[in-house]
Amino acid sequence: MLSDDKRRAVGFWSVLLLLLPVLSPFSLQAGEQARREEIVSRVRDDIEYFASDELEGRGIETRGIELAAKRILAEYEKFGLKPGMPDGSWRQSFPVTLGEVTVADSTSVVIAGPNDAKLVLQIGSDYQPIRRGTNGSASGAIAFIGYGITSDAEHYDDYAGMDVAGKVVVLIRREPQNYEGGAFQGQGTSPDSYIDRKLALLKQTKAAAVLFVNNHASAPTPDTDELADPSSFGNDGQAVPFVHVKQAAIDKLLQVSPLQTEDGASLKTLEEVAHYIDRTLKPVSQELKGWSAEVTTNFEANSVSTDNLIGVVEGEGPLADETIVIGAHYDHLGFGGFGSRTQNRTGEVHNGADDNASGTAAVVELARRIASGPKPRRRMVFICFSGEERGLIGSNHYVNNPVYPLENTVAMLNFDMIGNLKDNRVEVNGVGTAPEFPAIVKAADEATPVDITVIPGAFAGSDHLPFYQRGIPVMFCFTGMTDIYHTPDDDFRTLNIEGAVTVIDYSEQLLRGIDALEERPTFADGEKSVRRQSVARTPFLGVQPNIAESGANGIVLRGVRPDSPASKAGLQTGDVILKIGDMRVDGYQSLVDVVTASKPGDKLILTIKRGEEELALEVELGEPRR
Repeated sequence: MLSDDKRRAVGFWSVLLLLLPVLSPFSLQAGEQARREEIVSRVRDDIEYFASDELEGRGIETRGIELAAKRILAEYEKFGLKPGMPDGSWRQSFPVTLGEVTVADSTSVVIAGPNDAKLVLQIGSDYQPIRRGTNGSASGAIAFIGYGITSDAEHYDDYAGMDVAGKVVVLIRREPQNYEGGAFQGQGTSPDSYIDRKLALLKQTKAAAVLFVNNHASAPTPDTDELADPSSFGNDGQAVPFVHVKQAAIDKLLQVSPLQTEDGASLKTLEEVAHYIDRTLKPVSQELKGWSAEVTTNFEANSVSTDNLIGVVEGEGPLADETIVIGAHYDHLGFGGFGSRTQNRTGEVHNGADDNASGTAAVVELARRIASGPKPRRRMVFICFSGEERGLIGSNHYVNNPVYPLENTVAMLNFDMIGNLKDNRVEVNGVGTAPEFPAIVKAADEATPVDITVIPGAFAGSDHLPFYQRGIPVMFCFTGMTDIYHTPDDDFRTLNIEGAVTVIDYSEQLLRGIDALEERPTFADGEKSVRRQSVARTPFLGVQPNIAESGANGIVLRGVRPDSPASKAGLQTGDVILKIGDMRVDGYQSLVDVVTASKPGDKLILTIKRGEEELALEVELGEPRR
């Protein structure tokens, strides 16, 4: 067995040495430097697009995830990948239950005006109910409330002199944009534009319902004036009845009852309103005399359909029927709510730049490189999974409905959060899931400038886990947890793009190394293979630390096993363990020492930090896992 390992390592090194002139990102000549810059540029463009506000946080219920899918599939097709599905399509579809997001037939918006005018708006074309509001009915006079902002810093108040209690308010999306003076952060976005702030003000002022309308700057034409999906701003249902209305509907009201400015002008369209407020930074809030509205919203539970995106580069030679899967999830949290660590910011776009626009870009870039040659020996199947944030739904769906037989799937390489490379160090998980992997990991490390932290075990809450549970060797690249994980602040500007490309370079070496093996890698239990006999009876806790980020400031959790003692106690991914009982921790070994000295049934009090909050949780240790 040892001689076979040596032979395989030598074979890998031979292939690697042939590839080094093409792949090595350091000691570059002018031509290679230009190529490197081109690669960095296209990866940057991918991540920036996937993490843009336009993609609405890539929630599975948003239009944005379909925009991401189209971009991914366009790159698959451009570089010559083959559609992965048996029917010649790229998409493996499956349902995901979202909860109360579908609008029932009882929803309606009826507007009455002067001279017996009556507008019955049509759902889907004129308006869309928004789940961020609440089920129920409301009626009242219509009041125009502008952007619905009160800002001392900007000396701006849409509510000044207004009483909106019991009224149905017309509310403009986002904020004034005084481009010349830079008020409200110019063309940027200030916290005053956040929907939760606007809804909080409406609740305080006792408004009855909301007619929400797109701002003219982002929707200047009827074609761009698109209605949001019902769950676009979250699903908490704690505000007033809330519907998103087309600009054309509000313009009909303004044609009859123009807004009057303090200098005597009449504003008859939302475009005129936008230009006036942008120019003067003076609100024009007022009641639309003679107009009233009845708004009813109702929601029922339903599911949406989403897709795994599968592209294939076929292998060549006697190993061509064996498959290597390269994957990452391209979904994220949309507008927050479910999965967000900042529940008070529901309604803000959670762009998920690190999680997982970075990993999605890695799969797309590796697909480009592998498709461009040299030809792999084994089939390479590139999958961008959906539904990961809802519980690994897409990857579980794939292993339950594999396109290529799992018995011939020899490895899975996963990417989740590779955008924050620090100190040039990447964490490689799952190295213990095949005895052939350590030599490949070491050779790839020596062939690229990245430094590695080797984690033998494979557990983590990401898409490699279902493959590992089916006996398939896996590796998972990761650059560490951050304080902005699962918050709206996980934006493109926070990422190390050069670092992400370095991780992709390293990962290509891993992938080529697996492909170079003369025989398929042998599955091993990554945890059992490294478990010491001395801790064989250690009680079960069920946490996965981020070892690289843990230290005197606490133990950062990058995973919590489902149905484990830790999970039952309420521990979550991203929590930081500060104390065990009265003892302040100074690294992961602190926890290991305490758990090892304990027995099943013992209870530990763990003080954790979650966001800005400190919590004390009691954990009852479980029986050792076999």
